[in-house]
Amino acid sequence: MRNKFILIVAMFFFATVSPADAYTTIGRQLQDFVNMRASAVSFPVGSSYRNALQTVENRVFENPSHFYVETLYDEPSVGFNNGESEVWFSSDSNYSPAVTFTWYLPYPYIVESDVVFYNGVAYTTSMAKTNLWSYGGPYRPFQTTAIHEYGHVAGLGHEADEYNIMGADWTHIHCNGSTARSYVGEDACDGLVNLYGLATSSVEDLSVSLFKRVGSSGEYSTHAQCKMYSSTTNNELAFTTYQGQRRYTVAPGQVVKVEFTWENQGKTTQTRTAGWYISSNSLITTTDSRFATQNFTLSRGNVNTTKTTLTIPSNLTPGQTYYLGAIIDYNNGLSEIDENNNAAYHIIRGASLTP
Repeated sequence: MRNKFILIVAMFFFATVSPADAYTTIGRQLQDFVNMRASAVSFPVGSSYRNALQTVENRVFENPSHFYVETLYDEPSVGFNNGESEVWFSSDSNYSPAVTFTWYLPYPYIVESDVVFYNGVAYTTSMAKTNLWSYGGPYRPFQTTAIHEYGHVAGLGHEADEYNIMGADWTHIHCNGSTARSYVGEDACDGLVNLYGLATSSVEDLSVSLFKRVGSSGEYSTHAQCKMYSSTTNNELAFTTYQGQRRYTVAPGQVVKVEFTWENQGKTTQTRTAGWYISSNSLITTTDSRFATQNFTLSRGNVNTTKTTLTIPSNLTPGQTYYLGAIIDYNNGLSEIDENNNAAYHIIRGASLTP
């Protein structure tokens, strides 16, 4: 989460931000890519952390700028200021939960970035939803923290004003079904485009998430799960906790407001249609029962957390648990680099209308 800046040539350093955007920058790599050398001890062949680090590389590659990371594994010896960008685990709690060290020659050009994770943190490489801090579980997702640190490697600073992986990373996450998914996100993608320019290839990607920005803690944006509200009082609906989320009690035919965060991690502004679904399980697909549609115009410059007024279908069974989901671009009108982040869900439970 922390980043330390070491300048090879003595000069003043400052973070910059465009007034129209939330992301901050701390420099940029000298080239449009960086080779990250992964410690052979920390990321051995066959380990889950090696696999997770490769997933992180793949997620970063999905951004719409020229920037990418290439991981070189089995580095026998790692250390600071040795002319190589490296990543490893340490037993030194000074690096808790993770720290990126950056060398410049001169600013803004980064010539070495070293990422150190503290192995005393309760990390997990599993993305099983109920294992994760994000959903009340006991473990911090390694993937989200690694993407945050690779954001520093690219030249992104911490972010407090927007829903962003460069804020509280473990609650910047996507989930459809029982497995969560790490991702770079709209605002960080916008920062990468600012630093490295738009990719020449076609890179389009829309997503919807259950999480939103709710405030800040120092340099970091804080996030929490989106909610469901009464359409008349705007108060949050009654709920119990179920599968790490709020399970809202709703009546058949009730009019409610449903909150989600919508993002565009692609190159161009898109106007696309979202489908609203009721499902008997947590994996929302177009084979579920669609009961409403809604058009969204999403640009890369804005993270959109919205409340949509919907009428709960009248055929819900009292006492039964359902999943109220949204799928952006449900009719597949847009070819996307990642089609696995287009759906998210709330959990609801049917109740009888009060006479």
